[in-house]
Amino acid sequence: MNWELTNGTIVTPDHVIHNGALTIGADKFLKVDKKPVGDAKIQIDLNGLIVMPGLINGHDHLLGTYMPRVGDRKPYMNWLVWDNDLKSAPVYAERQQIESKDLYLLGAFRHLLCGVTSVQDHIPHFVQDMFKDGLPIRILDKYAVAHSITSFALKWGDTVENEYRLAVERNIPFIAHCSEGYDEETIRSVSVLNEKNALGKNTVLIHGIAFSPEDIKLLSQNECNVVWCPASNIYMFDKTAPVKELLDQKVNVCLGTDSPMSGSVNMFEEIYFAKKYFESAYGVELNSKTLLNMVTKNPAKAFSLENLGAIETGNLADFIIVNGDKSRPYDALHSMNYEDIMLVVINGRPKYGDESFIPLFEALNLSFQKVKVDSFKKIVDGDILGLLERIRNSVGFHKELEFMPVETW
Repeated sequence: MNWELTNGTIVTPDHVIHNGALTIGADKFLKVDKKPVGDAKIQIDLNGLIVMPGLINGHDHLLGTYMPRVGDRKPYMNWLVWDNDLKSAPVYAERQQIESKDLYLLGAFRHLLCGVTSVQDHIPHFVQDMFKDGLPIRILDKYAVAHSITSFALKWGDTVENEYRLAVERNIPFIAHCSEGYDEETIRSVSVLNEKNALGKNTVLIHGIAFSPEDIKLLSQNECNVVWCPASNIYMFDKTAPVKELLDQKVNVCLGTDSPMSGSVNMFEEIYFAKKYFESAYGVELNSKTLLNMVTKNPAKAFSLENLGAIETGNLADFIIVNGDKSRPYDALHSMNYEDIMLVVINGRPKYGDESFIPLFEALNLSFQKVKVDSFKKIVDGDILGLLERIRNSVGFHKELEFMPVETW
């Protein structure tokens, strides 16, 4: 069944359509214009609400969805030293009591509540494949992978050379942690990738806190992609990637949250943190359109998602509706919170929204659960309350999770 939204402030990475209309088909945008097609049985007036592409999180570890953060010996030399602290922490033992499928669900709902519709879950395929189906958001599952570019990297995938070759052959991303620390091997990561002929438009490098000017030049020349995780980097290393230099050299930069055991609580916090850090570090504002690109257009390019990242006719209908100042629609991205997320749509299907969208769910014959999120009345496709009950039963007490302020209403 086709349905239409009218009188919206439609934001794309390149322009804004005021008083715009969307016609949504089975899973795609059938029309994006000033005027609706007009023959849909369901038509909703948005009264100026802001419509953005669904947000794409460029880096997370869904099995690591838990909290509080771990690590009291920062700045760490590299990821391995932090990981050793993680594995010996009481909260890690607590997390291990929860079934992996529920950790995946927890991570997916964590993102859904913030308007994230797609997530790159950095993990070997044989792990992800067990849990990716049945989640309320899209898990990006077409990629070649390395854990990192050092001798102490976890054994994910084949060799770097073979994984990169596979990425080029299939036009999928080759994804790896890179330059995440201060030891000599980590610092040389980009040089090693260059020696292995593994730098190109399919290369997606996570973190990059040790990138040198020479590294950045190589990344730019080879059209590589970088996922910036400032909250996690500052927490673990007291330093993050030289993001302005990357942007100045036209490197395609995306934004990622990392897991909440080292990174941000949610995408709201990551966006706020990125903007605040950039302005503090460089003394200039991080442009709102640039920031929007980091969670829409740029990751769509990095992860070879040709039909995502922009609200355009023919693209998959992934979008969010946000309450904000329609005269400054791009700024809504870095000012929004749980209250402001009015509707989240993935593949043309509403998945989460404000109680005011109950008639839309009912008209589309979609089931939903009523919840309060941070005290605001919302509806969600899926049993989020049952998930929280299972988690609390698993750990044996009423666990509070800052990124999941959910209760019944």
